[in-house]
Amino acid sequence: MEPDRKKEVINVCLDHFIEKGLSETSTRSLSAALKLQNAGLYYYFSSKDEAVILCAEEAALRLENALLLPALKDLSNPDLMMNRLQSRADEMAPTMRFLASVCASKRYKDSVKPVLDRLSRRYDHYTDLIAKKLNCKKEAIEPYVYLTITSVANYMIFLEDAFVAPQMKLIKEAIKNLKDASEIPD
Repeated sequence: MEPDRKKEVINVCLDHFIEKGLSETSTRSLSAALKLQNAGLYYYFSSKDEAVILCAEEAALRLENALLLPALKDLSNPDLMMNRLQSRADEMAPTMRFLASVCASKRYKDSVKPVLDRLSRRYDHYTDLIAKKLNCKKEAIEPYVYLTITSVANYMIFLEDAFVAPQMKLIKEAIKNLKDASEIPD
């Protein structure tokens, strides 16, 4: 099967999982979402489990592309960055809740671990990029990068400002201080 078609199929399935929920989605409903006959899903995947894991990987990529990459562009204005990050987190919350449901499932826990490992290895890359942009040592920004990722993930799961407001304030102030210390223009 051509890679573009596989990606399209994964995206349709992921959107369906996000809309219906992991436990409410059947192979029959996935086949219907793909406009295929009842067992048509098996043309693309060996099992529902394979579809779930590939969709979890796509969910992680969507979150990364919607949250981490744009935040890098807004780094010179921490207030704007945090406002946009929260807005994008609101939009991406259903995707995060799907990913969290896969990760929390005993059935998928071991299969999704490589997906999470690949994602977490990229966090180090983002830390390097942010340190370069702020002209600071990686060690100075690293805890705030991880705190941001954890806080935004918690926010998307619980959709409660009170759970993350103190952390986000701390992060914003740290970025401002590092930015001011390196005299990076706005």
